[in-house]
Amino acid sequence: MRPQFVSFIFCAFLVLCYGCASHPVNPPIQQIDETNGYRMINRTLGEKNSDELFIVLGLSGGGVRAAALDYGVMKYLDRIHFGADNRSLLDEVDIISSSSSSSIPAAYYGLYGQQVFLDNFSEDFLYQNYETKIKRRLSSPLEWPRLASGKFSRGDLIAEYFDQHMFEGHTFADMQQQRPIVTLNATDMGIGSQFSFIQGYFDLICSDLSQVSVARAVTASMAFTPWFTPITLKNYNDGRCGYITPDWVQSAIDAGANADPQVYAAAWDVLSYAAIDKRPFIHLLDSGVSDNIGIRTPQLAFKLTDQFDQITKSPIEKLVVIMVNAKPKSYFKGDLQDKPPGFVAAVDAAVSWPIANYSYETVNIIKRNVRDGRNVAENQRRNNEACNDHARSLCEQVELGTACFEKVSNSCLNTFSLNADKVSVAFDIYLVHVSFKAIEDQSRREWFQSIPTTLELPREDVDALIGIAPELLHQDPEFQSLLHDLGARIAD
Repeated sequence: MRPQFVSFIFCAFLVLCYGCASHPVNPPIQQIDETNGYRMINRTLGEKNSDELFIVLGLSGGGVRAAALDYGVMKYLDRIHFGADNRSLLDEVDIISSSSSSSIPAAYYGLYGQQVFLDNFSEDFLYQNYETKIKRRLSSPLEWPRLASGKFSRGDLIAEYFDQHMFEGHTFADMQQQRPIVTLNATDMGIGSQFSFIQGYFDLICSDLSQVSVARAVTASMAFTPWFTPITLKNYNDGRCGYITPDWVQSAIDAGANADPQVYAAAWDVLSYAAIDKRPFIHLLDSGVSDNIGIRTPQLAFKLTDQFDQITKSPIEKLVVIMVNAKPKSYFKGDLQDKPPGFVAAVDAAVSWPIANYSYETVNIIKRNVRDGRNVAENQRRNNEACNDHARSLCEQVELGTACFEKVSNSCLNTFSLNADKVSVAFDIYLVHVSFKAIEDQSRREWFQSIPTTLELPREDVDALIGIAPELLHQDPEFQSLLHDLGARIAD
């Protein structure tokens, strides 16, 4: 048999085998059950985790550079101990919300747990050459028939690679049952808003997240064109799963955009998924387009009272938000010449700068919300103390005891539109922002900021990024305040 004929037969065989390739389809859910599924309210507290200290960790995107800084921050949080039971700050993390490539360490932590993450993540990912391996896979002629099928894209192939070589076929049903809940975020191309891989979002499309590959969620979170392509989900929301629109959605729409633009926009986003005739499929790409800090989903949840009440199962005393921002900064080489930049440079700037600017906007929104939250907390404390003093003074004069005190105090609180049961939300708030900007030496700062956002870096760069994390944390005054208030100590 001639070699040319053998080659022809082999190619024909590949076309037959792969020509009809299609991406995995997320399964439907028959009935929404809020007592099951990958939801915050279904995560149990760990042995050394309490609601009194509630920590949200937001991880920004930026290739291995960001993942290495994330790893360094989490390693250092594990060294900071406090309390009689010697718990660490990492033990107390309740939510990890990630963007883009930081979804890799977040998902790894969520699947394999704290100790495996601390012991193995650097060798399993940070020191590996994933970018070279993925590009080799994408360029393999053996994959061309599948990529030419029209229903299997480069994003699907990358998700498959991560599934085989890092996440070992695991789905969201395999995620750790204890806190923290890991929220992997992507951007819904159809509406330009964040879509998170938690069951609450999958309720919107009547789909079962527990059977979805973790690798596909990670790939969706970092699906930044051109060599990553979007990940597709099927929308089943035709009324089959009993989805009921939350009360806050209609309330936000009735209140209008002036009341709270973020909540108003989120309400319309929720309603868009019910328009299944217009949105039978949902396409997800890099979360940096909608939130490169990885914090908007938990931030929105804390703004919605009904969701906030479900998140916490006992009164919070301290709320800590740690934002790990690995944003790069480098000078544009095109500014060195008078020749106009080419098409590729223009497209890169058109995509990258809005993401960077949006990151700054997100940080400012969080800061404003923290400031407002502190003001609300202080007002609640002040009004609560005033009402208690008033009730105590009045009831002691007539010696009517506890019943009188509670009646007068509650009546007073109602005057301030407060409820005695809600006064406990007057917690201390700490906003910690980890950023290369905290490095005082300019040349050293610029070196870290110029590290590329690739999926592989030299080992010495990775070690430098891990090593800089404690310094960046200690540069933040809110972090210093937290350590002081907890009476924390640093373990060797």
